[in-house]
Amino acid sequence: MSVKAYFELVRIHNVIGSAISAFMGYVVASEWKIIPIKLILAMIVVSVIAAGGYVINDVFDIEVDKINKPNRPLPSGRIKISRARSLSIVLFLVGIALSVLLNVYAFVIALLTVLALYYYAKDLKKEGLAGNLIVALTSALSAFYGGLAFFEGSWVIRTLIPTLYIFFFTLTREFVKGIEDVKGDMVNGVKTLAVRVGIEKTWFISKIILLILIVTSFIPYFFGFNIIYLIGILFLDIILILVVLLRHDIESASKARAYMKVYALGTLILFALGTLPI
Repeated sequence: MSVKAYFELVRIHNVIGSAISAFMGYVVASEWKIIPIKLILAMIVVSVIAAGGYVINDVFDIEVDKINKPNRPLPSGRIKISRARSLSIVLFLVGIALSVLLNVYAFVIALLTVLALYYYAKDLKKEGLAGNLIVALTSALSAFYGGLAFFEGSWVIRTLIPTLYIFFFTLTREFVKGIEDVKGDMVNGVKTLAVRVGIEKTWFISKIILLILIVTSFIPYFFGFNIIYLIGILFLDIILILVVLLRHDIESASKARAYMKVYALGTLILFALGTLPI
């Protein structure tokens, strides 16, 4: 047992990304009028619930991972399933408990997110599109949750644009992930889009959504985001163009996901900087 194995289990890089997303949602909603305790609580709640979701997903996904990702902590035996299951429960409970300190709506969203992540890992992941939608929704809620923690003025309107953008981007990323994992998913009966309609059509659908995101990525500028956002998104869109130009095969899916991780982090930073009062 090692700390490294647990960091890998909770997908620490993704958890940090969730915290950044909550930070972004808060500063966008508040226009950088930061109340430290609210911001910190939002980031912690989002982080621990996200970590719990990753852990419980690996618990239920162990048979698939024995084929697709045998070096992960659970299929490799570095962490026992019983310990992983207990860890997920603790993380979920901590997140729900801390959410009470924000407001009642934050508590309700945290509770519903935990339930969604559990049932996604247990049942919905195997249903393909329904599972993809849950992942996209919970990812987008990280940003929305930051705005919810602020909960003043017209926070909903300000937070809605990045929330919707994250939703559709994450949905596409899940489609691409389904291409990457298609062999193991077919063996284990996971009905992803790639399994249902094939790799070629899944690539086509994913690229159509990415092209729409590229075309609409300038819209926030016309809704009050600053010049930093506009200039930055011009450069980041090049990454999505590179994904669109990739070949329609399994090998390209791994490369696409790497590009998309860079793009995701970049857009979170840009959305935050895009609301700086300059």
